[in-house]
Amino acid sequence: MLTRRRFLYLLAGLPLAWPVLAAAGRRLADVRHGVAPGRTRVVFEFNGRLRPDQYNYAVIDNPPRFYVDIKRSGIARGALSSKPFPGSGIVKRLRSHVGKELRLVLDLRRMAPVEVNKWPTPDGRRDRIVVDFKMQLAARPKAKPKRPAPPPSARPGRKTWIIAIDPGHGGKDPGAVGQRRTREKDVVLSISRKLHALLKAEPGMTPHLTRNRDIYLRLRERTRIARRRHADLFISVHADAAQRKSARGSSVYAVSHRGATSAHASWLADRENAADLKGGVDLADRSPVVQEAMLDMSQKATEEYSLHAGRSMLKSLRHVGKIHSPRVERAAFAVLKAPDIPSILVETGFISNAHEEKLLRSDAYQRKVARALRDGIRDYLRKVPDYS
Repeated sequence: MLTRRRFLYLLAGLPLAWPVLAAAGRRLADVRHGVAPGRTRVVFEFNGRLRPDQYNYAVIDNPPRFYVDIKRSGIARGALSSKPFPGSGIVKRLRSHVGKELRLVLDLRRMAPVEVNKWPTPDGRRDRIVVDFKMQLAARPKAKPKRPAPPPSARPGRKTWIIAIDPGHGGKDPGAVGQRRTREKDVVLSISRKLHALLKAEPGMTPHLTRNRDIYLRLRERTRIARRRHADLFISVHADAAQRKSARGSSVYAVSHRGATSAHASWLADRENAADLKGGVDLADRSPVVQEAMLDMSQKATEEYSLHAGRSMLKSLRHVGKIHSPRVERAAFAVLKAPDIPSILVETGFISNAHEEKLLRSDAYQRKVARALRDGIRDYLRKVPDYS
């Protein structure tokens, strides 16, 4: 299913034809280019993986240009075009030179802030260098509020993004219980419903709830629901608990197949995974869906995208309240182990903390959290290399 993840496919390809500049080993395989409001994007795709020490880049003035050098690399047949780039973006044309290393030069119409990221292909076997030039939009009268950038889903030519929202726990599994007997399963279902309504109003987004009522679902059934819906992103919503009652703040987790990044992450994963035992399920059992998912390359690529989604979510949650952990934590959550769907688990606060339990019971605060999750999803989708 990984090849069907539409969001992992990049910009529409350009008509490409340039003399062959072959080299042994890693080569530039494809170049794509696009212009969107406030941004020009160029994507260089290679036929292998790149370590951070295998490439470097810089922006130079007089004349304005950007270059990236790739060690021990060349250019595959038909990978480049000598024609100027179309459209009204920052980039005029692309030049290249193959020597001891491959140099790719983008001639610019003017200087602009640049952001460079490395993203894997869906199968995890190749890397892409994504170069974003930020363009200042036309100034607006000060009397009028600044118009926000259009959501990624509203851009021309984009098909629907499918977002799976998973309210944690449910039914016989109440989750964490606060001092005022607030049940995690009720709080997260309410937040998830609000998030579902917000995403439903977003052009080009189709949200799905794994549960819309108080029922028990096994952890891997939640993943199966997302896969049946062909989800592009999976978000499991929870409310944290800790033995230390003073613990506060929201957290974001991505799956780890190599161990947790903190003692709390490990303890939390054990507690959440134990929810399956409430339904009499042996966690040692693996379904065919999970078994086929144990392809190492696919897992690594999905993990990288999950971390990017988690960082976007953390950035957005900072505007709501305290952050418990400033980084995306890693833990072996069974519910996050879909190999072909970027997946994150969001702890919206500590229900074991009296102050945060009161907040989580509040309809107004739940709406704030839902809006922050919506904004985090927007931010992530703008960054994934599907967008021009």
